[in-house]
Amino acid sequence: MQPLRGPQHGSRQRRGQSAAVLAAALAMTLAAPTAALAQPSGAAKKPSGGTTFSSSFETDEKQPDWRNTVEEGPDGKKKASGVDGGFSAGIPGSVNDQVTDLRASGENAAGGEVKENLTDGESGTKWLAFAPTAWVEFDLAAPTKVVTYALTSANDHAERDPKDWTLKGSTDGKTWTDLDTRTGQTFSKRFQTTSYDFSTDTAYQHFRLEITKNNGASDALQLADVQFSNGDTSAPAPDDMRTQADRGPSGSPTAKQGAGFTGKKALRYAGTHKPDGRAYSYNKVFDVDTAVTKDTQLSYLVYPQMGETDLSYPATHVAVDLAFTDGTYLSELRATDSHGGLLTPQGQADAKRLYVNQWNKVASRIGTVAAGKTVDRILVAYDSPKGPSKFQGWVDDISIAPKAPEKRKAHLSDYASTVRGTNSSGGFSRGNNFPATAVPHGFNFWTPVTNAGSTSWIYDYARGNNDDNLPTLQAFSASHEPSPWMGDRQTFQMMPSAVPGTPDASRTARALPFRHENETATPHYYGVTFENGLKAEMTPTDHAARMQFTYPGDDASLVFDNVTNDGGLTLDAKTG
Repeated sequence: MQPLRGPQHGSRQRRGQSAAVLAAALAMTLAAPTAALAQPSGAAKKPSGGTTFSSSFETDEKQPDWRNTVEEGPDGKKKASGVDGGFSAGIPGSVNDQVTDLRASGENAAGGEVKENLTDGESGTKWLAFAPTAWVEFDLAAPTKVVTYALTSANDHAERDPKDWTLKGSTDGKTWTDLDTRTGQTFSKRFQTTSYDFSTDTAYQHFRLEITKNNGASDALQLADVQFSNGDTSAPAPDDMRTQADRGPSGSPTAKQGAGFTGKKALRYAGTHKPDGRAYSYNKVFDVDTAVTKDTQLSYLVYPQMGETDLSYPATHVAVDLAFTDGTYLSELRATDSHGGLLTPQGQADAKRLYVNQWNKVASRIGTVAAGKTVDRILVAYDSPKGPSKFQGWVDDISIAPKAPEKRKAHLSDYASTVRGTNSSGGFSRGNNFPATAVPHGFNFWTPVTNAGSTSWIYDYARGNNDDNLPTLQAFSASHEPSPWMGDRQTFQMMPSAVPGTPDASRTARALPFRHENETATPHYYGVTFENGLKAEMTPTDHAARMQFTYPGDDASLVFDNVTNDGGLTLDAKTG
């Protein structure tokens, strides 16, 4: 436990540089829930060169040296067979890979049924809005003359299918022109794709689909996919498996949509496994010169997407491979991951530890098999013993760096991390926990809160991240929530602010972004340093909690709040 200084009370205080303002120890007789445990943070960012390399594919980091390019072995032959770059069974001339952003009137974020699913090329995912009418807007990378679009019905509830709609185009995203209107439309089956042609002489960069009526549902509207085409039918599937940086996956019930595990980008791999038997492709991505020591670890995050009704999970047949300067490959050395699974594409699939539609951390101490070698190229490989199938996934946060053995901690409780089980949602549970800080059998729990307006899902590890794909805290709260399904009661919230003047008390305005690597979450202590330099700490007692806020400058405020208007707060100026 880190030391905390004595209490100081008041709604607003000013102190010197790096001053600490301590909120009062607040006692509330609340029932204590069961403590939660940790979700590991993403790969650390380190500079490339020497014995380290890392990239999260962000614009300010090292970018891939190759795009959609198969590795050539020492014999000069391509390390690929039976795989091409075809993935989407999209309409001819599809320009969906040019979609850069989407907006919608509503979505089912808790269930992962979000707008980004409309352009992910997977009819097994869908967008759902809890209203009988809705709209979606699509931004393209450049003005494009679209002459055909297609809608794909979702997996269930035909009454939620669109019936009447208008497609509009815009050159500036503000002034819209009607391009095509349809009424009385129905889809005779699930996952049905229907194309609609129209004429235009204008290239538009923005498109808006306004759905004004569904097929009878009073509470919801849904679609699996929306596609746009320029009418070009001549483009064949790429010869090689795709490995290219893009905006990241969508459709996960736990992850930020359309982003990497960290940051806004990730490396997409996708293709078609054509024969019945084995097919493979080892694509080169980075040109590096990184020495391997006995302590070197390779780590990365991988997101295999669930294929449509394909229970062989082809996208899990994937691994990051390394080509060494001596002509050997990591996949030949029988390296294993941290769970003992063979670090090859088939070995990872056989281990059955890669969850689809989720980010999975893979780590391997490659120094045990490759010490003394030098990494020349970093590869992403697909290799499966049977097909045919289509596959798609993403890789992020690739890191090669020495990792010394962890030092033994002083107390067993130091090994417990209360953010474990928070990378959950109503659509996918890893425990549905929140990072409670409390003594055993305490009268109250204290917790950081990413959604201060909720009495159920009060802390999201990643899915509620901001536009920069960073988590944000809206409050520090007293809680006695035993489960998000049962809800919270008798809450109390406070949030520090370092803005000049009177802080904006709204939840979104006062929210502060942070990184999980700057967060310490144990049963007896929670601390976080926000991106603006403000540091918040709290530690529990049996009936209360002690909090300390260290500000980066002279401006120091506390905002007091609650989920609802029930209850009240009185501050005693005499104790300040």
